[in-house]
Amino acid sequence: MLGKLLKHEFIATGRIMGAVYAVVAVIMAYVLGSYFINRDTATTGQMLGIIVLMLISMCNFVLTVVVMITNFQKSLYGDQGYLSFTLPVKGSSLLISKIITSTAWFILAFVCFFGTMAVTVFVLREDFLGDENYEMIETFLPMFLGGKTLATLITSVVVYLITFFIEFSSLTLAIYFAISLANTRRFQKHYAIWTVVFMIAVFFVISKASTLISENVLLAITVSGESIGFATSYLDIPSNAMSINIVNVITYLVLGVVFYFTTFKLMNKKVNIR
Repeated sequence: MLGKLLKHEFIATGRIMGAVYAVVAVIMAYVLGSYFINRDTATTGQMLGIIVLMLISMCNFVLTVVVMITNFQKSLYGDQGYLSFTLPVKGSSLLISKIITSTAWFILAFVCFFGTMAVTVFVLREDFLGDENYEMIETFLPMFLGGKTLATLITSVVVYLITFFIEFSSLTLAIYFAISLANTRRFQKHYAIWTVVFMIAVFFVISKASTLISENVLLAITVSGESIGFATSYLDIPSNAMSINIVNVITYLVLGVVFYFTTFKLMNKKVNIR
């Protein structure tokens, strides 16, 4: 049943997000095709296409959040709420399907952003970078990599992706919690205002909690050169190492679990459907 819920969620949110990424794909195809047709020469049309791509890629993050919030409010606590809560599925499945869908769209927003940057650099690399900047990149890139091997770099990327997924999922659940709390009987009359108030309050608490814990407790994964290790003190982290504080990730994970069960309880017992 979760598969059917996911299909429905992607269809519902894809009306907007799918159209946006279809436009992105068409513009990217035009920019790259025009670049090869014009024999590696940047044209005015390509520049305009790149500008549009950059604007879309930067706005996609905000658009994703807006679509995520609107869909959650409308499908659970708006006109569609009666249908959603009468489906023969658990409330947890409804919540999980929305978390997976929103995370997928947000990851796609990152892919769109980095894809736009890659197309921009590829098309404008000669005019934008030039020989001097190429030499500078060749000088500083090894310093940035710090002698890291392919295996350690891949490990770093995987760890960062897992960290991002956990933190984003926790923040998504915080938003869903704020929306659900704003739709309880006491606050529902002005639910839009209360949603914003609760979101600000929840994000403040998350920020303060994660900062306080990470400043006082450290258990970091460090990647330096060919080695991957752990550090319990900031003095133990090499200057050129990539590091992730596991305690901070665990904090987000615990908060995400709390928000999940609290939101689930509100959905099933406290929320009024309009």
